[in-house]
Amino acid sequence: MLRKTKTLLLSALVFSIALISFPLAAKSVENDFGLWTAININAPITDKVQSRFQISPRWLDDVTDFNQFILHGLLGYKFNKYVSFYQGYAWSTLYIPNFRREQRPYQELLFFHNIDKLSFEHRFRLDERFMQDVDGVSMRARYRIKGSYPLGMSKKWSLIMFDELFVILNSKDDGPQAGIDQNRTYIGINRKLNENMNIDLGYQLQQIHRPGSLYERLNHFVFFYLNFDLPKLVSNKN
Repeated sequence: MLRKTKTLLLSALVFSIALISFPLAAKSVENDFGLWTAININAPITDKVQSRFQISPRWLDDVTDFNQFILHGLLGYKFNKYVSFYQGYAWSTLYIPNFRREQRPYQELLFFHNIDKLSFEHRFRLDERFMQDVDGVSMRARYRIKGSYPLGMSKKWSLIMFDELFVILNSKDDGPQAGIDQNRTYIGINRKLNENMNIDLGYQLQQIHRPGSLYERLNHFVFFYLNFDLPKLVSNKN
């Protein structure tokens, strides 16, 4: 019964990712190839109080042009093993097609659950985007579902899949327009190197929706993340 349940869930996740990833009613499609890299640092302060950091350089134009650089910092609280909440801040610089700075406070709620060996993470995020040459704040909601399944008995390898939908909540005359912004779909593997380090390697499809345009944009990325888990800053021992 559990095996059938796992098979059904994996099939449903793959099907939903394929369905959501179908181009959004585009008359024509622009394609590009790039590379996304990141260093992720999980730095728990106590069992409950958590912090995370990310350094993320990105390339586009067939990995020939440096496209974007993002710094993330988050501080959060782990209510239990299922639910966590974070307040984050991102500093982003975009270089293609034009240079643009963006400051982005955001809030995210994480919900975890397992079904046998299959682990799910649901992430709900609200972005408040302060962009160069755009008056006021652009609000954007994001939802990501992520599945992880261990491969083999050693548990050093895992299959990872996720899909994330972005929706802009308000229109700006000189900036983003309300509606679907983009969708990201990923499939790859995670390799645990030791207790404190692991890597992610895979493929990500980024669909960028352009309201009123006759075409959509599809970016195909090689995805490489290096992840560190630091020990707790404050020990529980008296």
